[in-house]
Amino acid sequence: MFYIYIIATIVFILLVLYSFLYEPTNFKLSEINVLVEDKNQEINPETTELKNNARKPFLSILHLSDFHLRKNFKGRKLFNFVRGLGRLEPDFIFITGDLLGGADVDYLIEMLSPLRAKEGKYAIFGVHDHYDKALVEFLKNMFKRKRRYNRENDIEYLIKRLKQNGIEVLINEKRSLPINRSGIKNVEIIGLDDPVIEKMDIDKAFSDSFKEDINLKLESKTNYKKIYESVFRLKKDKIHRLHEKDKLRIVLLHTPDSDSIISLARRKADIIFCGHTHGGQVRLPFIGAIISGCKIKTKFASGLFYFKDAVLFITRGLGEGRYTPFRFYCQPEANLVRIYK
Repeated sequence: MFYIYIIATIVFILLVLYSFLYEPTNFKLSEINVLVEDKNQEINPETTELKNNARKPFLSILHLSDFHLRKNFKGRKLFNFVRGLGRLEPDFIFITGDLLGGADVDYLIEMLSPLRAKEGKYAIFGVHDHYDKALVEFLKNMFKRKRRYNRENDIEYLIKRLKQNGIEVLINEKRSLPINRSGIKNVEIIGLDDPVIEKMDIDKAFSDSFKEDINLKLESKTNYKKIYESVFRLKKDKIHRLHEKDKLRIVLLHTPDSDSIISLARRKADIIFCGHTHGGQVRLPFIGAIISGCKIKTKFASGLFYFKDAVLFITRGLGEGRYTPFRFYCQPEANLVRIYK
């Protein structure tokens, strides 16, 4: 019996070291392929797979999220990993929130400074960019979600410093960029603020494109269930039909709240990039994420999903919260996303 206790103690210590020291710093660059086609084009099932690199992507995106940057051992390793991504030079860089976690803004800017993009760098914010949560607030939030916190960050200074580094922050706004590749003439990038703290304004962001008021709160429960099942219905063929000819509409959203995803799908978003979940942060073999950290099913806690009307990509992100600095079977990642047509 004594030996069993010894073995159990050793296993426990190894699991703690793995979860708190190894896995959170085991950074990875994951490569993701997304396949799209024109709205009315006939799809040949044989063309829905990318074989032997026969195609070339018409767009490349470096997706970064959830740094929760601190100046500890893990933060220094993250600092070096992100700076090393400067070698990639994709078309776009998207940063989907929760950049800060205790480190000052200048340290963040120094980390991001080597990153280059041919067409543009864009960022949105999450809860931790707006607020510096105290421990007691974090604990209370576990039982009842808060919409406001006492310590506000200097958002204006953060926006200013990011802009000086060539990163444009989108707060419920849209950018339309001319591009002429593979029949795509325009890329529309819509950046939303965080829905968890009620700063997201979809109507404002889409004001030039959609005039109708789509308010899910007014939907009956029965109708909402039908809408949810329709939007989150996974497609068998891994290809997305663009909603508009010659246009690719991309949305950046920190928290993949299911109501927000439904609203975006109904507004004809083509690809939605999200963070926040940390992939569940704790995953189990054959089971996956235990929690998602927001109002979305755990099976969607991370990964690429082709739904009926939109593509959703949720990254596992690169960091963890200040008060939950661990990961288990959930490798932190940056993502190089290539879009093919």
